[in-house]
Amino acid sequence: MREFGATEFGDAFDDGRRTRAGSTLRRPRALGLGAAALVVAALPVGLRTGADHAVAGSAVRETVVVMKFWKATVAGVPTIAVTNLPADAVAYEGDTVVFTVKNESPLPEGFSIDSLGIKEVIQPKQTRRIRVTNVRAGAHVIYCQLHPFSVHYPGNLLVLPRR
Repeated sequence: MREFGATEFGDAFDDGRRTRAGSTLRRPRALGLGAAALVVAALPVGLRTGADHAVAGSAVRETVVVMKFWKATVAGVPTIAVTNLPADAVAYEGDTVVFTVKNESPLPEGFSIDSLGIKEVIQPKQTRRIRVTNVRAGAHVIYCQLHPFSVHYPGNLLVLPRR
């Protein structure tokens, strides 16, 4: 196995932790910038352009989430899955986040964010608006409390700190 160090890539790497063998792990700095670019690219146009409504120094972030029901056959076994599209949302600390959740699944689906005290059940073909004010920084897991993660895939509300 080939190891890459600072001598091969110059200043493009940060020092990392040591392995059991004593060699230093190196992590490319560009990975952090690439991940940030992907997050920005995934943002709705209104979030990237700043077309939000100002509310006392913060913003109102609106996200439409559609719960989609999928049928598939894996290794000859019929299976189902439910996804939230988009699965993830981004906001800044102190913002108000408004989720408009549309259930296009034939089953009742849950919409929970435990760290923010949200636990809703949305019936088939129903739409519900869920408003969260003054969100705090962190990664908040969005999941369905009615079905296992293997059937209804979770997502995240990523709340970035204000600078």
